[in-house]
This record gives sequence, C-alpha cells and structure tokens, in this order.
Amino acid sequence: MDFGMGFLAGGLAVSTAWGLFWLAIGLIGWNRRTCGSGIVMKGLAGGFVPLSLLLGLVWWRGGIGYVGLWFASGLVGMPALLSILSLRPMPDGKTTGTHFLEGVQLLMADLLGTHRGCGGCDHAHNHKTGQ
Repeated sequence: MDFGMGFLAGGLAVSTAWGLFWLAIGLIGWNRRTCGSGIVMKGLAGGFVPLSLLLGLVWWRGGIGYVGLWFASGLVGMPALLSILSLRPMPDGKTTGTHFLEGVQLLMADLLGTHRGCGGCDHAHNHKTGQ
C-alpha cells in the first residue's frame, strides 16, 4: 500500500513540475505577446490540478512526518521509470528522451517567439536593422 501511494505521489510530483514548467514558459510568452492566454491557463491547470491531488494524497496519508522505506521507494519509482523509458531506442537510432527534448525545444521556441532561421535570436530581433 505504501509503495503504491509513493508511486502515485511521485507521478503527481512529476506532473506538477511539468505543468509549472509550462506555466512559466506560457507566462514568458504571454508577456512577450508570442502566445495567448490559453497556454497560461493550460499551464495553471497542468500544474495546480496534480498539486492539489498530491496535497490531498499527503493529507489523506496523514502528513509527511514519517516516510517509510516502501513509500520512499515508490516516490522515486515514477521518475526512475520515466528515466529508464527515455533510454529506449527509436527506429532512427536516437533515444526516446532525445526525441522528447527536441520536441520540447521546438515547442518552447514556438511559444517564446524564437526565430529558427537566424540561429535562435529572440523575439525582439529586427532582421532588417540587425538589432
């Protein structure tokens, strides 16, 4: 039971971190006016829904005063599983994690308004004047 709860808590912690990461990217893009408020709302939902579930799980478990070995090993289980799965080779020879990181970089560049044709300059770069 403790291992399962730890595994669930580890998954919720990863989901919370992922949602808050995209919330930060969305807020930067929204501030630059390179993405809409929908991205910010999705980042809020993606960060705070699993966070509230995680807090509910911790409350239901009785707090975090004593963390047993089974709960701690379950807590590390989900990040470890994702790390192991990221090492899986894809048909083109790259790993799954490499494909994942490339996709994240493309999405971040799109949301933050980074130009791809000129080496990744920022959104305020003027190509006509070079500044």
